Amino acid sequence: MVKFIDIDPDEIPNLRATHRGRVSYPILKAFLESGKVLAQLDRTGIQQSLQTLNSALGAYIRNHDMPIRLFQRRGQLFLVRTDTDEKGNLVENMDAKAAPPIEDELDARFEEEKNQTTK
Repeated sequence: MVKFIDIDPDEIPNLRATHRGRVSYPILKAFLESGKVLAQLDRTGIQQSLQTLNSALGAYIRNHDMPIRLFQRRGQLFLVRTDTDEKGNLVENMDAKAAPPIEDELDARFEEEKNQTTK
């Protein structure tokens, strides 16, 4: 039979509340708010390796249907807006979905998932 022992959370080192999108969300939100069509990501101060960051950002973009394309060249990451025309103007009726207000999406998902043990 399985037994469980009560533990005070303060006794466990490095225990912290989970943070959804702790790395991906701030990077992608800052890129969308910058108004740039194409930009290289400056990875200074980011602890994740190039491949880990590439994977995390790519998954976040796909899961949230963001109008961003991510690619890697010569050891650098680049972000491209997919909801703009050749001149860099935002186009509402592009094939890619326009970015919804991400705070609304995060709030809705938090309310939906806050008491779940898995997604």
